[in-house]
Amino acid sequence: MTTIRLARGRYGALQICPRWPSSKVLVSPVALERLLVVQAELPCEIGLILTRAYEPRRSGLGWLRRVSRTAGIVLFKFLYANRDGEVEDIFGSNGHDVDGTHLDVSLTVNGNRLRLLPLSVFTPVSWQKRRAERSLRSIEIVKNALVQNGFTIHRNATEGHQIHCDLAHTNCPAR
Repeated sequence: MTTIRLARGRYGALQICPRWPSSKVLVSPVALERLLVVQAELPCEIGLILTRAYEPRRSGLGWLRRVSRTAGIVLFKFLYANRDGEVEDIFGSNGHDVDGTHLDVSLTVNGNRLRLLPLSVFTPVSWQKRRAERSLRSIEIVKNALVQNGFTIHRNATEGHQIHCDLAHTNCPAR
């Protein structure tokens, strides 16, 4: 598997902002190319931010991710006992440990980052819905562009607000 290592900053028209505790994003060249195509298709006021892609299980940060994931599960189950069925979707690797085609992206509108999950995955669903409604048109534009370029959006609403997407058809030509 080949990945491109991107540090915080810009890569072409994309903003790169690795999610803590990472200092870089490891992404598949095909997924990166496709993401650049998506960015080029978006209205000029909407920008993409790549926050997460491949995270090797066996890395210097692997133990920290496992510990924080375990603590997160315990806290999530305590806070949201009625959402127990979402734990695997939210705290599972969702392909991030497989290759660099499973991405989390965020977006900016007119230079301002949309924070749909201000408390990360612990953001109450009612807050998530309210925040998404404010920028629904921009979010729909981004998700539609991703789908049209071979990505699938995660079925879980919270993961969807992180815009977790998977490159589904690596044999599809970029448009």
